[in-house]
Amino acid sequence: MFNDMTSYEIFKLFAPLIAIQIGLIFFCLRLLVKENVRNLSKPFWAVIIVAINFLGPILYLLLGREEK
Repeated sequence: MFNDMTSYEIFKLFAPLIAIQIGLIFFCLRLLVKENVRNLSKPFWAVIIVAINFLGPILYLLLGREEK
């Protein structure tokens, strides 16, 4: 699939996904610092957000934030 593509072309292909991932991580970490959490401690949520690509921030947004 990627055999005929250069490294730069592959990077251009995945650049939007990389940008979304980095933005989502920073957004969730900012929320984590400002808000209270449920189910787990803040340091553990930080590890989940950073370590588990795409799924970690989504899990935090769905399960980790304390409802107002």
